[in-house]
Amino acid sequence: MIIKERGITEEVYTLYSGMGVEDIVNLIGNAKCEATLNWVKSLDVDLEKTVIVGAYITGLKLAEQFKEFSEVTVIDIHPHLKTLLGDDVHFTDDLTRISDADLVIDTTGLGGLSPESVREFVNSDVSVFLVEDPTSDGSDNSIIQKNNTMNRIELASSSHRGILKTGGLNTKTSGTMTMTIEILRNGLNDLLNSNGVLYGVAGMNFFEGVLFKEKNHQKFRELMKEPALIISALQPISPDDALEKYLQKIDSVVADVSI
Repeated sequence: MIIKERGITEEVYTLYSGMGVEDIVNLIGNAKCEATLNWVKSLDVDLEKTVIVGAYITGLKLAEQFKEFSEVTVIDIHPHLKTLLGDDVHFTDDLTRISDADLVIDTTGLGGLSPESVREFVNSDVSVFLVEDPTSDGSDNSIIQKNNTMNRIELASSSHRGILKTGGLNTKTSGTMTMTIEILRNGLNDLLNSNGVLYGVAGMNFFEGVLFKEKNHQKFRELMKEPALIISALQPISPDDALEKYLQKIDSVVADVSI
């Protein structure tokens, strides 16, 4: 898709991606949701109650999907994130709700849900426990050493345990926003190396600062709707093609580590 208009002179085009930042976030989230749903469905377990620990951003996407067939509660310590959740999703900061669930999905990543909390709340009544691994194929040693995913898994008493792993972009973490920024950065770089491209900008911002420091969810939503890429070029060229190249590299899968 090419959205274009004339630039400062008739010799130059301004070209906008059809995809906004939000579209990239959603596509990455969809890949994670598909991997999660495929694994959960393969277990053939009745899931009346689902608890997702961590709302940003994987948790939001998972809540949208799982509310179609399960009662969903999202647990997060940031109350203002409730505004980002859709209808029919419960929100709380009470970790004791974990013990009442059939399925618990931990998306909190580095420094999130502690192994001690897992030991206390993820009991044998919780049939399925899934942890999103915050590391990815580009994680350095410092990040890998901080990753306690296996500690959490080993301390859970669930019959079924899995680890959601996402990679393909050589990013430092598997975070949805980390991967989004990497796609924007690489897509822009490819376009800047194309013949006839004068310059370009990507829809990058420090999104978590807006959401967690400013606590301005409306501003966050508006920034997410901005075009992913805008370039100035001598001839029409599709920014979306550059983005699609990297979106297709994303690989998300659940490793079954039931003990």
